[in-house]
Amino acid sequence: MEKMYPVMMNLDRKRVAIIGGGETALRKAKELAGTGAKITVISPGIREELFKMHDVVWKQKKFEAQDIKNAHLIFAATDNQAVNAYVCRCAADNQWVHDTSQNELSNFIALAGLSQEKLTVALSTSDAGLVLTKELKEELEKQDRSKSENAIEWDAKRRNKK
Repeated sequence: MEKMYPVMMNLDRKRVAIIGGGETALRKAKELAGTGAKITVISPGIREELFKMHDVVWKQKKFEAQDIKNAHLIFAATDNQAVNAYVCRCAADNQWVHDTSQNELSNFIALAGLSQEKLTVALSTSDAGLVLTKELKEELEKQDRSKSENAIEWDAKRRNKK
């Protein structure tokens, strides 16, 4: 995988398509919930928890290329690598697509993230060490972030006074 550029995205009113209705699709939908994104899940069936999410519109069907025509961000999140690869091939050059089963087919990867109040930390090993990324995230989740939050508040006040 080529060198990647880390970025935070404003997804308010952006169309996000998640192809698949299983555990990975559910995780992606949960991560996107509350961002203001217009989330559409395309799958013949989905998990009950995904069905109950108010941020999600479900299209009960098999994937077709036109399903992602107007999407800004696309997650190929089925348990079928051939379908995921097909989703990637159907994406236009100006669309961001992530194959959750084969990162090498993706033009972006979703970083492991941790957010609390105004502090957001994103982690990646560029697909080289997913276990390490998970362990680092778990370790950070255990940390007391009150000092960081105080520093962020102080810095925000300092910058607003200038």
